[in-house]
Amino acid sequence: MPADDPKSLEANTFKVIHAARSDLGMRRSNNQDAMAVVEADEATWKKRGHFFMVADGMGAHAAGELASQLAVDNVPHTYHKLSSLTPPAALRQSVHKANKLINDKGQSAAEFNGMGTTCSCLALLPGAALIAHVGDSRVYRLRHGELQQLTFDHSLVWEMAAASDTSDEHVPACIPKNVITRSLGPHAMVNVDLEGPYTIEPGDKFLLCSDGLTGVVDNELLGCLLAVLPPDEAVTTLVDVANLRGGPDNITVVVVEVACQCSPSQEDNGSSLPECPGCQEEEGWLSRLFGWFWRTGSSPRAGHELGGPYGNGPYRHYPMHPEVSARDMGGLCRELSALEHDEESPLARTPKVDWQAFNQVCDEAHSAADTHDAAESIKLYSKAIRKLMSQIRQGDSPSDSAIR
Repeated sequence: MPADDPKSLEANTFKVIHAARSDLGMRRSNNQDAMAVVEADEATWKKRGHFFMVADGMGAHAAGELASQLAVDNVPHTYHKLSSLTPPAALRQSVHKANKLINDKGQSAAEFNGMGTTCSCLALLPGAALIAHVGDSRVYRLRHGELQQLTFDHSLVWEMAAASDTSDEHVPACIPKNVITRSLGPHAMVNVDLEGPYTIEPGDKFLLCSDGLTGVVDNELLGCLLAVLPPDEAVTTLVDVANLRGGPDNITVVVVEVACQCSPSQEDNGSSLPECPGCQEEEGWLSRLFGWFWRTGSSPRAGHELGGPYGNGPYRHYPMHPEVSARDMGGLCRELSALEHDEESPLARTPKVDWQAFNQVCDEAHSAADTHDAAESIKLYSKAIRKLMSQIRQGDSPSDSAIR
């Protein structure tokens, strides 16, 4: 799937709009991250759902890159192939089979010995979200202004926190944060976390990402950017902010939005689908009743084929403070603006960057912040950053790349 190319998928009760991108980062010579997006037709969607996955490889030379690619090539394929199994059983078994494949490859040659990868999968079924997870890549859900982490980090820090019944913030700073305790490949057997089934509501947004994002962008800002931006803009902005904060690792981001059927799709030229009862303007008891039925009638918890519940998520809850995130984005933009006059900066007075347009949008964002419209301020700062980074990457000339 092309990077930053949002797709709109219609289903019986909701649409899904998604965007995905995997980026090298600022300090790596090769990208060991990989991702998979498998769109389902209506028949497949009812049985297996839409499938999204992120994998972060590890290993010397090209071993990590190979491990993550093997994972994203084989997990979704096996998941759909095991049609006789229930979705939870198929999901778990597909990860186990990928682990064996990677482990066998790791033992086939010295240069592949010990290679591994994280694996975070999201299957969006009718009314349900299922997750399979190994490693420290993450799956989040944004709902009603709160960011929820649906996966447990298989890292030394998180395991120590769980063992001592405390939070990861209270683990001693001397404990390295990049040590993971579980991954696909290094061992013949792996314990796979199955999470869910989680209910799905219109407006839910899911984020799958590698630690190249979460290692440098805090959860509060993640949530605010998800909340105010559509998936394609959110993906690009998150990658750009991670790179501006050093980009020490590969960065992979997948954003999935569950859109109400009343919302116009990206492809229908503004015409809306039939209105769902839950979004009718009438607030009478009949409307509320049908709204409740629409949201819960297809819940998998009423069905036996998904079973569960599995896991103990959500594992973290992060309330958002848009005013704080707007200030963070403003500070980042001010740092960027200062580079225009920094003689040591390679961006100073370069024709690749339209500083006038950048500063103009930043001024609009400042004004929005002054009027306490934090959401609009974040949108404008994000737009300025996206265009600036695009000009830097592509070498756009100011004449044809004004920030729009």
